[in-house]
Amino acid sequence: MKTMRTIMKKEEFDELQQSRRYRYGYQSFILLAFLLMFDNILYGAGLVWAKHPVNTFILMLVSMVYYISRCILGDAVVGPKTTPLKGKVTAAAVAIFAVIAASLAVGLASFRLNVKSSDGGGGNLLLPVCGAMWVVIGIVYLVKHVKDRNAE
Repeated sequence: MKTMRTIMKKEEFDELQQSRRYRYGYQSFILLAFLLMFDNILYGAGLVWAKHPVNTFILMLVSMVYYISRCILGDAVVGPKTTPLKGKVTAAAVAIFAVIAASLAVGLASFRLNVKSSDGGGGNLLLPVCGAMWVVIGIVYLVKHVKDRNAE
């Protein structure tokens, strides 16, 4: 079984990138803890914005988007030994995948909002949130790519 250290070694991240990834992971975990605590406070006050498994999943998605966005902006996504062409291909692939995933999620959300859920669990809320997550990731990646290209 591969450990995180061997995976990092294989990807050839330098020490600065590793420390950034660890720091961003810690920050996103603390963000998740505070969001869950705030959600429990709201629930105790009688404000229920989504049912239990859905609200926890949405808060996890928020902390994951924070982590991914921070890694992208902090240059902690790909190792320093990647070729410029590979970086451009990766940027294009992530942007295209984000647009496709967001389009599918929004399309499914518009379809599911017209269909009543049998369990009433609020699962219709997850699709627009997932679509928004991919839109944010795609926008952050493109902004970082354009900023780096203009800096050259």
